Amino acid sequence: MTSGVIFAWSTPVEGHEEEFHTWYDDEHIPSRVSLPGIEAAKRYVNVKPGPTAQFAVRYDVSNIEVFDSPEFKQLRTDPSEETRKVIENTVDFDRFVGEEIISQGNTWHAIDPTLMYVVTFSVPEDYWTEFEAWYATEHLPIMLAEPLWAGCQIYRCLDSDRSSGAPGKDGQESWTHVAFHSLRSEDALQSPARERARATAWRERLSHNAWHRASVRHVFEPLNQ
Repeated sequence: MTSGVIFAWSTPVEGHEEEFHTWYDDEHIPSRVSLPGIEAAKRYVNVKPGPTAQFAVRYDVSNIEVFDSPEFKQLRTDPSEETRKVIENTVDFDRFVGEEIISQGNTWHAIDPTLMYVVTFSVPEDYWTEFEAWYATEHLPIMLAEPLWAGCQIYRCLDSDRSSGAPGKDGQESWTHVAFHSLRSEDALQSPARERARATAWRERLSHNAWHRASVRHVFEPLNQ
């Protein structure tokens, strides 16, 4: 069985925070973790709140076949009135469904207290093979030499939506890959290991591509519920 992930970040419009959190806790999460193959969920808050990506949720999926089930598809095609209302009252609502292609170090689980460092990419298909090889064989092994860097899973997109919930906001380029790094401390981002990983010739070559420079990064901590 192939593992997968469901991930979304969003920001409620001011004044709609309570209904946003109630909906997530009482409807969104229960309706998904009740499906066979979706094992657990965890909510997060951005450590540096800004105008977007204030909150995030990550679902641990043990079998991506659940994405083809009628029950899962119905959640997408026939959302409840409350779901429609909440999404209409978000500044952004970016969603990603993916299959795991790389896993190194500690495996994520819902009780993990570590920080979640998320990096999103929109990689042209011609670069997929090289990008994935670089991440798996060079980038991650260097960074995981740092004890504060606990692990990483990378997923390739099966389905995604970008900012579809914001009234009047145009959709953005879809993510093709999302990396979820588990950090024991934000200090990992200033570690010598990360500096070495970012200074290689291979990364330097990839960084000349606009798609690589356009990657988006956020650090999230578990949301106290």
